[in-house]
Amino acid sequence: MKKNKMMRAASALMVATLLTTSVISGTFAKYVTSESSNDTARVAKFGVEITANGTMFAKEYAKDNQNVLATVTNSVISSDSDKVLAPGTSGDLAKSTITGTPEVAVDVKREATLTLTGWMSKQSDVDTVESYYCPIKITVGNTLYYGLDYDNANDFIAAVVGAINADSHDYAPKTNLSDISNDTLSVTWEWAFEGLDGTKVNRTDYADTYLGNKAAEGNAPKIELTVTTTVTQID
Repeated sequence: MKKNKMMRAASALMVATLLTTSVISGTFAKYVTSESSNDTARVAKFGVEITANGTMFAKEYAKDNQNVLATVTNSVISSDSDKVLAPGTSGDLAKSTITGTPEVAVDVKREATLTLTGWMSKQSDVDTVESYYCPIKITVGNTLYYGLDYDNANDFIAAVVGAINADSHDYAPKTNLSDISNDTLSVTWEWAFEGLDGTKVNRTDYADTYLGNKAAEGNAPKIELTVTTTVTQID
């Protein structure tokens, strides 16, 4: 009998405990707050295109002297597939066309390579050896670089290449690059028909003719100029 009373008491205590636990657990509380973040982005537009226009040298050049027979339209014509230059000729490296409206800031830069091969001549029959002689002038922007003002081909090349490579322009995002023609570098060349003596080496008909005779013998002096335009994103 006593054992049964004890069992009933224990059972009642367990029920009471469970009821108390249920009440307590139902009344617990805490601060809670939440926030969600969502965003979407696309890659910024670049879409820049560069088109190189034309070439600097040609196979034939129109005459300038109006006293020449009307039937003559060209003063210089190459006899093969090679492009040529001679006294009285000139040309320009047509400006590259850039299009696009990038959504990033960009730098537009030019880089050049200039190669001069075989520009060695004699001033007269008295000369026993050839010396550097390049009667070509190259104008970069508004600055003239004349081959005969330099002691050697390397100095002439360094001056021209340095001037072209220094040309660099930065543009803000959303700039229409089709509208930047005023900043496009102009590069022209000329081999004057007469005059235009250098400050270091006198130009003579004999020296010019000597170059032409070397070409006739299959040993023509050559000039090669490459200008690369690059558009690069800047940070």
